[in-house]
This record gives sequence, C-alpha cells and structure tokens, in this order.
Amino acid sequence: MNQIAIGDISSWTIIHGVSVSAPFLRAAYAPSSCPENYVGDKIDLYLEGTPSQISAALALLENVISRSILHAQGGYPFPQMLRFQPEADGIYFYCPITNPFLIFNTSGYTTHHTGSLQATLHFTRPNWFDSDQIELPLTNRNGEDVTGGIPLFNHTDAHAGHDSSVLIKPENIDSALPSPIRFELENSYDTDEVQDIFTGLYHHPTNDDHEIFFCLAPEFMGGSLLYSPNAINEYFRRLNWSATSWSDLGSWTFTNADVQLFSGRAYRPILHLYNPQAYSDLYLKAKLLKGTLVLWEGEAVYADPSYQYLVFPPLRIPPVPLLNENLPHHIDLAIFAQRQASGTHQIDVDNLLLLPLDTSATFLGFFTLMEDAVLVDDSFYEKHNIRYPTIGSEAVGYLRQGGPLLLFPGEYNRLFFVLSNTAHQVDILRTSTLRAYYRKRIRLL
Repeated sequence: MNQIAIGDISSWTIIHGVSVSAPFLRAAYAPSSCPENYVGDKIDLYLEGTPSQISAALALLENVISRSILHAQGGYPFPQMLRFQPEADGIYFYCPITNPFLIFNTSGYTTHHTGSLQATLHFTRPNWFDSDQIELPLTNRNGEDVTGGIPLFNHTDAHAGHDSSVLIKPENIDSALPSPIRFELENSYDTDEVQDIFTGLYHHPTNDDHEIFFCLAPEFMGGSLLYSPNAINEYFRRLNWSATSWSDLGSWTFTNADVQLFSGRAYRPILHLYNPQAYSDLYLKAKLLKGTLVLWEGEAVYADPSYQYLVFPPLRIPPVPLLNENLPHHIDLAIFAQRQASGTHQIDVDNLLLLPLDTSATFLGFFTLMEDAVLVDDSFYEKHNIRYPTIGSEAVGYLRQGGPLLLFPGEYNRLFFVLSNTAHQVDILRTSTLRAYYRKRIRLL
C-alpha cells in the first residue's frame, strides 16, 4: 500500500506510507471479507516518537472518533474516512467509517512514555471502496459523449433535441461493482420553477435505445388520434367512455422483443395528459393483458384535476419471472377509467413513460428550483441539496424518496428525468442541463 490516510475532505492525516510523519510509523490493514453490505473491520497502528508527539496523535484519532459520532447525529458535515492509495501516483479509494473505537496493546501505558505505541482502530465500513468522482460523458439527441453539461428537454419524441434521458456507454464506466452517481441538474428554463422531479435508471448489456420506455399516442389502440403541434410528437388520443363501471380505454402493445428488453424489472408508468382534465371523481388503473387474460392489475389511482400527469403504481414487465428459454409472449398495457357520474367522459393523452425503478429516486419539493439553480444528488455521500449560484449558497429543498442511484459496469445505462412545475404540469418545452459523475467501486484494494 503506497499510502493510507484518515480524516475527511477538510483535513487528511497520513498514517502509513509516502509522506508519513512522526509519530505515525506504519499501519497494517487486511480488509475483512464477508458477503454482507457492511463489515466490522480494524487497522493496526504503530506509532514511534516523543511522548508528546504520541499524545498529539492519539488526540487526533480521538477527534476522528468524535467527528464520526457527531456526523451520525447531524452535528458535523463530513463522514470520517480511511483513504487508500494502492500504487504510487495512482488514484485514491475511500471507505467511510462508523462506530470507531481504539484498543491499545497491554503494555501501551508503559511504552507510550518511552516513545512507542501500538493501537488498533476498530470500525464499521461498507463492503467496498470508492474512488474520487469521475465525470461521465453523456449522450442524447443533443450530443455524444458530452462533458461539462448536456441539454435535456422535458419529453422525448422524434424532434431534434427533444430528449429527457441520457445514455452512458459501457466503455465510459471503469468499475468492478455498481457505482454511486452524482448528478447536477440545472434549471435552464426562464418560465416558472421546478416543483417535483422523478428520476430512474435502466441498465442492459446490449440495449442502447430508449423507444420502449416512451409510449406515444399514435401507438395507442383506442380513442381518436388528433393532431396538435403542441402535443408530444404532435399527436394525442382523445379517449371517450360513458359507462359508470370500469371502462377499457385502449392499450399499448409490447412486442416479444420489447418484453425481453424490459427484463422483468420494475417500472412506474407516468401518464401525460395533453389537456388537463376537469373531473373531481375520476379514477384510472393500469392492467397487463395477454389477449383478454389479465396478467396483472394495479390499484386504482385518483386523477387529481390540478395535475396534468398521473403516476400509476409500479409494475413489472413481464409481471412474473420466466425461464427465458424462448422469447417472452407479447403483452398489452391497458388503461381503464371510471367515473360515477352519468354522461360521456373524455381525457386527452399524448404519452406514457415507463420510468425504471430498480435504481431511482423521487424529489418532492418544499422549495422550488428557480432558473439557474442546481439540484445536486450525491449517492456516495447520501445527500442532496439545491445550489444557488447567484448567492453562492446551498439548501435542502427536496424530500428525497428512493435508494442510491447506481451505475452498472459493462452495460448501457440510461438515466431518465421528469420535471413538474409549481402548477403540477409536466411542461414539455421545459429545458435543463445535466452533468453526472461516478466513483469507481471495488471490493478488494
């Protein structure tokens, strides 16, 4: 090991290897190995110097322990870490430590005052090590392998530049394990502010396309197809029904190849309404069908008239595991509606997004994201905030729901975004700018 240090991003103390200084002499570390996500571990420290130097070093280690406790309680901003540099001039790897404590060898009280000491730092750590962050080249209709920021639109269709996701190619990911992502999403739109944000990440060894996730109006079987230059892809479906019981409005069909690409993973359907609906008693539900056979039926969802979009419960495609010895059967995703009032009812739909959920997060805003402000989400630190560049400050403005966003090595990864404004509209011409980073994650140093 070329170098080992302890501390945080505000201050590092070298305890082994290149540039080590008295009283730290060396450290012996053999990482524990187990199948769990977190492991109990230890590092042996050998100190040699004057009694006052050793006392100062012990005070520094106790300070690390105190900061770790304070960080867990929210009283110190940075996690305490061990930093490793396996090779000279190589990259650094980090592991955050929690529950640290020191144990001294039995003769430590005597040797401390004669110029040497052996101590063991015990701690809990994740069962992996992460590198410094590396910017990811991003690809969509606005550029290929772009760093420094790529434009996003708030919808995806056939028009140039209209892309609400980014592709991350496997050759741009150098990691042994799924790696944490940091993204920085800047609101570049000068009309209205961002309220809520949905994100999702899909990964696949061969699929670099996005078409299966965006179900557009022309592909919907049911209702009347109408043209409008203001609709997603310039078309929407007008769906009418009159029964007070649950009514089948129509469906999108996923081919055998589509179902295979969905890989049995979880997705959240988000339905976009071309025109807001005005009913206060409207409920919708989604079903997965094989012909007339119902494979899966979701819970009914209230369609709030103040929202221009509707979020369905998660579903899996296909809904049950298969042997995967042949292509899966094709499946229809059907939309059902119900109102108790009599008469003819109508909704206008131009898109349904299947947002990947296996690694995803939803940000519910109690502050809003104004123009030029940036939402930062860092899955390594497990923190997020709004950054206000004009006044150089940050604040927590969102309630985050979901786990870490993880990048899968050796596969095509696609990161999706859906932004709603303060009027609960997914305004399709909204623009934003995205930068993203990852950290190489390894199990063994």
